Amino acid sequence: MNPSLYLVSNHADMLRRRTGLWVFMGVIGMLFFLFSSAYVMRMAAPDWRPLPFVPVQLWLSTALLAAASVAWQRTWHAARGRGALALRTAYAAACICSLAFLASQLWAWQIMDAANLTLGGNPANSFFYLITGLHGLHVIGGLVVAAWAHRDLGRDSVTLQLCARYWHFLLGLWLAMFGLLFCVTPELVNQICGGGP
Repeated sequence: MNPSLYLVSNHADMLRRRTGLWVFMGVIGMLFFLFSSAYVMRMAAPDWRPLPFVPVQLWLSTALLAAASVAWQRTWHAARGRGALALRTAYAAACICSLAFLASQLWAWQIMDAANLTLGGNPANSFFYLITGLHGLHVIGGLVVAAWAHRDLGRDSVTLQLCARYWHFLLGLWLAMFGLLFCVTPELVNQICGGGP
């Protein structure tokens, strides 16, 4: 095979994978935007009771997801020439932080349940479980791809770059959802939308 054709094929494959990730992240972003819109609209109902507290575990989750995002960035940089040990270390740190994020989310759910903030107790509770659970499923999906990428660790820096990009997206999405769940109140929505004093 002509080497120049191989480079063209490789470049086309890389562009296809990057474009696919951007489209996928756009779909996820729209899904969470729609849930956010429903969350804000549902606040107007008389049975709405905002969540009374932010579980400490969610702050831990945020730190763990940020650490995972940094670790994925380091994994990508290590794949471009820092050596096998740095690559394996960064990859392991990224996966461990991501798994710890999921464990921290489950811990937060247990705390919420122990405080009698159950799934069916209040619409705000239901949205909390829906949004955090859906985000967690996307982290699990990312970990499945990361496990698949492990077989080419050190040979395929594009997949690691895409993993890093996806985790940065998940972190940004998590920060937006965290702010939505605990900073957006019915009073704020009324003021912004013109329904309040």
